[in-house]
Amino acid sequence: MAVSLRYLWPLLLCSPCLLIQIPDEYEGYRVMEPPVITEQSPRRLVVFPTDDISLKCEASGKPEVQFRWTRDGVHFKPKEEVGVTVHQAPHSGSFTITGNNSNFAQRFQGTYRCFASNKLGTAMSHEIQLMAEGAPKWPKETVKPVEVEEGESV
Repeated sequence: MAVSLRYLWPLLLCSPCLLIQIPDEYEGYRVMEPPVITEQSPRRLVVFPTDDISLKCEASGKPEVQFRWTRDGVHFKPKEEVGVTVHQAPHSGSFTITGNNSNFAQRFQGTYRCFASNKLGTAMSHEIQLMAEGAPKWPKETVKPVEVEEGESV
């Protein structure tokens, strides 16, 4: 009895904190995994008019994860937007918005959300609020004419 407890004791202490992981190289048994968001942009993203904007969404899962986005609750297709480059990396639905004028970033303001799906389910990112600062507007200063006589101080 004491001998069996000696071997069982480490298992009782460590088993709750360990997970079974199957290496990717193991092909004998294909394990399916639901999507899990592994990396995402911060909840609030403030950009300046000429900044490149990167919205990040990465997820793991088997079978391969498919990504989709919404902007202000409406389906958003980054691939179809002018100036948007979708990252072509595995497990990534991230994209970058590149603009060259001051109003470009403001066009993409809104609340974004990423969805990563496979046949086992869908993982959802938190809402990402993208705010674009406008170009500074300086009030026009009007200079009032001053009339002086020759020899007077101004």
